[in-house]
Amino acid sequence: MLDEPATTVTHLLFCIKHLLHPLLAALEIREELLAELALYLRLDGTEWREERVRPAAPTRDARQVLDLVRLRLEAAMLPAGVVEIEATARGVRAVGEQLQLFTERPQRDLAAAHQALARIRAEFGDDAVVRARLTDGHLPEARFAWEPLEQVALPHPREGAPRPLVRRILAAPLPLPSWRCPAPEGGQRTPGSVTRLHGPYVISGGWWRDGTEREYYFAETRDGELLWVYYDRSRRRWCLQGRVE
Repeated sequence: MLDEPATTVTHLLFCIKHLLHPLLAALEIREELLAELALYLRLDGTEWREERVRPAAPTRDARQVLDLVRLRLEAAMLPAGVVEIEATARGVRAVGEQLQLFTERPQRDLAAAHQALARIRAEFGDDAVVRARLTDGHLPEARFAWEPLEQVALPHPREGAPRPLVRRILAAPLPLPSWRCPAPEGGQRTPGSVTRLHGPYVISGGWWRDGTEREYYFAETRDGELLWVYYDRSRRRWCLQGRVE
């Protein structure tokens, strides 16, 4: 219980710091490192808020943990002052490499990358750091899903491999209302600023619902862009699915 409501991040950090150090000391006695810090904040008006931060790797570095707490509190924008604070720490057993003072570092510092991701999670929430996972789906936008990214790995490029084109897909197709001409026949008619269409590549299905019939094209524009578009036969409209870079 605080003597007076804490209404600033600086005041809250000062209070949390006094709770954090005993937790870290208790973890050290058990030869553990802090993997997650949970903060329970009772706002002026009896409402409780829960905030959690996770360092990039289990640690006993109070400064690193407090920096993540600061980012989380700044993003939380609490609607009232805090009158009571409770804190709990989840510890994990320290492994040999974590107990070493010096470790050999590769040219790309994965520890620094993990710390950067931890700061992003602290400021914007856990859902801000994700990666795409392939799934079984009929349409392109249903062939991947987002899942939390816990760790990053070093890349393993192939020597001498040509630089591939990257097809960037939109989360949801974007209608193109200015493209009003019908699907081209023989590649002769092109909508808008498109100079050439490559296709069609037909996808049809979804008979168990409303049915889907799409004709996909790679569209070259006068500006040098390569768009991934399709003509929706059932809805008689063009949509942008993504871009090729």
